[in-house]
Amino acid sequence: MVDYRIRTFLTLYETMNYRKTGEQLCMSQPAVSQQIRGLEEKYGCKLFVYDGRQLHATPQAKRVAEYARTALYNEQRLQQELMETAVREVRVGMTKTIGEFVVAEALSRYIQHSDGNLKISVDNTAVLLGQLEHEQLDFALIEGAFDRSRFGSRLFRRSKFVGLCRKDHPFAGRTIPLTALEGQCLVVREEGSGTRGILENVLAERGYSLDLFSRVICANQFSLITRFVAEGCGITFAYEPVAASQPELAFFHLECLDECREFSLVYLKGTHVFPLVREVLGDLAPSDLEDGTE
Repeated sequence: MVDYRIRTFLTLYETMNYRKTGEQLCMSQPAVSQQIRGLEEKYGCKLFVYDGRQLHATPQAKRVAEYARTALYNEQRLQQELMETAVREVRVGMTKTIGEFVVAEALSRYIQHSDGNLKISVDNTAVLLGQLEHEQLDFALIEGAFDRSRFGSRLFRRSKFVGLCRKDHPFAGRTIPLTALEGQCLVVREEGSGTRGILENVLAERGYSLDLFSRVICANQFSLITRFVAEGCGITFAYEPVAASQPELAFFHLECLDECREFSLVYLKGTHVFPLVREVLGDLAPSDLEDGTE
């Protein structure tokens, strides 16, 4: 069983405020302080310290938080497995490229051949990583960069990240220098998305930002983005599968852009998720998954 004080610790670790922690957990502030002191005595180290009036987590607290999230997830999954009468639920997160264009068929097969519940969260990379940390997902399939020291991961697949434009656009089929983007209208995903992050990083590495473009149109749905591009409203950057069924669109390439990118299977370290991954994704599951935890 997980120590009952762990949830209090995690709430304080996230809020860095004893009063807010008490309010969220319906506890008094002294009760929160008592539980944290109890954990510090148990582990033999300080978990939180004040710098003036500002509360800070110690390096030891970071390690406890990593353990705590994994322990809570494993206990949650064990409880569900032991309740024989309960309908099992698998919770999968995925970024929009993957959810809309890569795994939909595999998820349909799982639904047809399984009697369990399936909860699918399609969102940007930042949101999905937060859901993983709060034990709200069993695993996630994401595009873009993430902190590999905080999560377990496996390569899911590789895909090309390219420019997209209308077929009669001057960029169509060409390889262009970064400076050619100046004055173009960019249609792009919201902040926190993997595709936007890749483009912003490429620009920043060369001293530019989205200000290079004359206009920036932001939309969080690829159906809108590809429609705008197909109608000549601007250009965008996305993974090849996004344009697979869009005959009005053409690819273009940036000289400075490494187009080969990774999609990753991401999960909390130490959690027993590989059997779930294989069950839900079938043939799309990474081939190097072991039977146990990482």
